[in-house]
Amino acid sequence: MMISPAEQDLVLVGGGHSHALVLRRLAMKPVPGLRVTLVSPDSLAAYSGMLPGLVAGHYDVARTHVDLRRLCQATGARYVRARVTGLTPATRGLRLSDGGTLTYDWLSLDVGATPDLTAVPGAAEHAVPVKPVSDFHRRWKTLLDRLESRSGPVAVTVVGGGAGGTEMVLAVAHALRHRDRPAALTLVTAGKLLPGYSEGVRRRLARRLADAGVTLREHARARRVDADHLQLAGGERSDPIPHDFLLWCTGVRAPAWLAESGLPCDAGGFLQVAPTLRSPADPRVFAAGDCAAFPGGLPKAGVYAVREAATLARNLAASVRGHPLKAYRPQRRFLSLLSAGGRDAVGSRGPGPTLSGGWVWRWKDHIDRAFMARFDERLPAMKPAPAPAADPRCAGCGAKVGAGALAEALADLHPWIREGIEAGVDQADDAAVLRWPASHRLVQSLDYFPAFIDEPDLFGRVAALHSLSDLYAMNATPHSALATVCLPRHHPRLQGRDLKRLMAGAVAELDRARCTLVGGHTIEGPEMAAGFTVNGAAPAEALWRKDGARPGDALILTKPLGTGIQLASLMQGVARGPWLDATFDTMLTSNGDARNALAGLRPHACTDVTGFGLLGHLLEVCEHSDVDAELWVDAVPLLPGTLALVERGITSTLKPANDQALARCRQDLNETDPRRAALTDPQTSGGLLFACADGDAALAALQRAGVNAAVIGRVTVKNHKALAGVSLRVRASC
Repeated sequence: MMISPAEQDLVLVGGGHSHALVLRRLAMKPVPGLRVTLVSPDSLAAYSGMLPGLVAGHYDVARTHVDLRRLCQATGARYVRARVTGLTPATRGLRLSDGGTLTYDWLSLDVGATPDLTAVPGAAEHAVPVKPVSDFHRRWKTLLDRLESRSGPVAVTVVGGGAGGTEMVLAVAHALRHRDRPAALTLVTAGKLLPGYSEGVRRRLARRLADAGVTLREHARARRVDADHLQLAGGERSDPIPHDFLLWCTGVRAPAWLAESGLPCDAGGFLQVAPTLRSPADPRVFAAGDCAAFPGGLPKAGVYAVREAATLARNLAASVRGHPLKAYRPQRRFLSLLSAGGRDAVGSRGPGPTLSGGWVWRWKDHIDRAFMARFDERLPAMKPAPAPAADPRCAGCGAKVGAGALAEALADLHPWIREGIEAGVDQADDAAVLRWPASHRLVQSLDYFPAFIDEPDLFGRVAALHSLSDLYAMNATPHSALATVCLPRHHPRLQGRDLKRLMAGAVAELDRARCTLVGGHTIEGPEMAAGFTVNGAAPAEALWRKDGARPGDALILTKPLGTGIQLASLMQGVARGPWLDATFDTMLTSNGDARNALAGLRPHACTDVTGFGLLGHLLEVCEHSDVDAELWVDAVPLLPGTLALVERGITSTLKPANDQALARCRQDLNETDPRRAALTDPQTSGGLLFACADGDAALAALQRAGVNAAVIGRVTVKNHKALAGVSLRVRASC
């Protein structure tokens, strides 16, 4: 991917409403030389206005969540899937949950707030907070699935009588009623229902609670939570509130690392900001949404986060350019539309008249859908950043990354050192010196390819694992590696940051494999690329090859197919975040566990599935072993969404070349069957393909090692009268 040179990094932490809109605004009016990165642990960000509708069953996940991966792809921003665990303003550094770090020039925080479970004993163990939404929705779906296998009423208690808790208990009531499940529903609030709302709103929603069969317990403070009941302050043990599902919607708190950063925060740990949304203590740090403590205080409501986005985007751009900032002026009154479970809502604007009924819900539904339409697949084409002046630097040695940036990036790397490494680790010598065991063979491989994603840590990890896979396919133990890296032409400070993250990710995977990084070469060019020359050791008699498969062997595949198709969807701007999450999780799974699991069973043949696709690599095994094979198409595991993408016409650019393998197959498949494309899809960091005499034993060993492998066919006797080497079969039993 061609990248315009950048000079400064803006990091957006959190995928809330403000940041989703800021990404669109900055993309439509890009700041020259500014590179934008979004950090969020979840690739789907819930729109709070539609969450009750999701629980009630009016919407699905796709309609109620912003796909952050796709939004970043459309707006030209980087996406880092991680949670921030620490902030050090003095060094402009962020610590991430994956062990990595990020450095920024400008920082914006929109990390929201989560219900505080620490104030009530037992709440952290037994209550389900409404945020983070991804975890809440998963546990809610688990409850619904569990209800399918049991009879009798279900007890659901919601703690928190504000807008969120009231909407949620009504949504739960509607969902259970729709499933014809009797339920005992209770809403507990420490004060009165819906504090801050007009009497008309409270009266109408109290009536709807009663109609839905919800018991309202006002002025009732939770004292303790046990596994199956809630005890209220002043109550008796004989009068607990039972629950099968306890939802917590009250008492929000900020992430602890905000206060630990040393930046000024309020009593709740929320970052104090000036009217410009900038920290008064650090001009490079901004915040918006629930995590920001605005002067005079603002309710934790999504409407403010949405309205703050325009000011935040404008002030971030102005700060980078050195221009004056403008103040955000919150509206005194705003329209509030509260869902009432079914397709019914109650609305008000401050102390004005109260509205209710189905037409109010349709009004709310229209507003919510219009907001989410800004982030659907019809995202507008974004303007590229203004092109910089032509780069006068030459190639040759002039293409090397500067020594300062290189030294800074590598300073904190401490690779694991294998015995026998005599020189190369400390970079003091011109070449590595390795002492090799006399009884072992040197197994060596090289892989190098351009980045499929602009996140250096993720790309570095995948590049290292992809290279190591060749060693595992031959049953070699990784020993040492040399890196080759190409970095885009950014400011040297940014190049150093990219190289540091790329190499930190790569070294983390090499260290796990006990493979020592002994050196490498770094240049700059139009796009990021990386590869590794890897060395492995193995006794000659222990090596696995492609030429030993025998008739009757079971064919076992250790990873699902579809990475090429998924990456093509990313390049074409039609990827979906959850599908890419599953794709990258698969690519980040080392083949070392599969190799170790079968090392004692001595498979007859093995290869890794990479650029030629499953079918191409299986044909190689057949050719070298002088056998044929039967491939059970219905048994081949695929990544989520792969077939749907193929049906949309999304395939890898290597598909035409790899499809030539289909001419050598006898097949039951129709030519339009999308599974054909998956069989020839080129894989990056794909799985291992084994031919094993005892398929049951091999599969059991792999599963014990945590490898989600599958038996996908068998080796057959070679038919020398036929050109076809593989039979593609859909088993009748399936």
